[in-house]
Amino acid sequence: MVAGDRTGESCVGELELLRCLQRGGSWSDISAAVADVWLRQFGCRSVTIVCAVAGGGISGLQYRRGDDDQFQAMAMQLSGGLSVFVSPRLFRQLFASAGVELKHCELFHWPDLLCGLVVESGDGLQPGAELRGLLESVSRSLLSAAAGRAVLLADPARMEALAEFAAGAGHEINNPLATIIGQAQLQLRGDAGMDLRQSLETIGAQAWRIRDMIGNTMLFARPPEPHVQPFRLRGLLDECAGALRQTAAAGVSVGSHCEGDPELTADRAQLGVLICHLLRNGCEALRGASRSGTVVVSGRAVEDCVELSVEDNGPGLSSAEVLRHAFDPFYSGRSAGRGLGFGLCVSWRIVRQHGGGICLENLPHGGVCCRISLPQRPPVL
Repeated sequence: MVAGDRTGESCVGELELLRCLQRGGSWSDISAAVADVWLRQFGCRSVTIVCAVAGGGISGLQYRRGDDDQFQAMAMQLSGGLSVFVSPRLFRQLFASAGVELKHCELFHWPDLLCGLVVESGDGLQPGAELRGLLESVSRSLLSAAAGRAVLLADPARMEALAEFAAGAGHEINNPLATIIGQAQLQLRGDAGMDLRQSLETIGAQAWRIRDMIGNTMLFARPPEPHVQPFRLRGLLDECAGALRQTAAAGVSVGSHCEGDPELTADRAQLGVLICHLLRNGCEALRGASRSGTVVVSGRAVEDCVELSVEDNGPGLSSAEVLRHAFDPFYSGRSAGRGLGFGLCVSWRIVRQHGGGICLENLPHGGVCCRISLPQRPPVL
């Protein structure tokens, strides 16, 4: 049976719902708004919302309609990590272990938001396709607006516009950049004095930086399809750490650690780019703060996923707003505080290309940790 027209019934309060969509809010406020939309507009019995939280844990809230038609909220005790939001099997196991009966439930599993929704239908009602799509879209928009979370809802139209810009910029800019780089290298072969040599090296390095920025923009907006193959993780982590170790500033230590040597099937080259971007981001944060420290990449297998983390003891991200927009290339404050290099945007894209999830968090003792979960095998589409 399809849910009928519920026009005229109260939902969150249209103004409150609009406020949440435009300005965001706390996790409890946002989850209550999501639950209210489903409970009132769909008439379901219960809504359970789960979300990844700092430290690799899970927060869960269940909302249920009482006999007096009032809604009751209950915090849930859940155990699991980031991979719960990447593996559909682990996602179902999470609720089964918490005693949630899934027989009459619909599951919404969103690795890009690192959260999920379980809706228990009421009175045998099922939403029509149009209503279901609308409720899902509103729920995703609301959950992406929760404060203190680094998530990104990619708009296909904006991504295509960015790709067109990058392609045009690459064509128009790369040719003169090549001339600048070539002339700088040519002059370096001559008898330039020390000051001139330093200036020429700076010119060449900054020109290469511009080319990299254009390339990274294209990689983010219009990435190539992954060329997947099976490989072992430990060797990749060691290679990436070794490469960054060669260029790290004095006093900055780069390390790697892998529990066992799990196999995964993915694009090895793209994952190498991902790990190097994150390691470089940590190294640059330490260098920018003029302090010594460590940057470590770690990996392990968790059921049918592989989890990675890149952690540093640098200055951390300057504000919750900067954290929230860490993966958004359109955010105007990307240069504020700890430099948010475009590498974070590229990292997000590579993870999503592989069906994984990624989160960024400030550590209690200072520094930043980026956590990633990837399926060990490509998802079946």
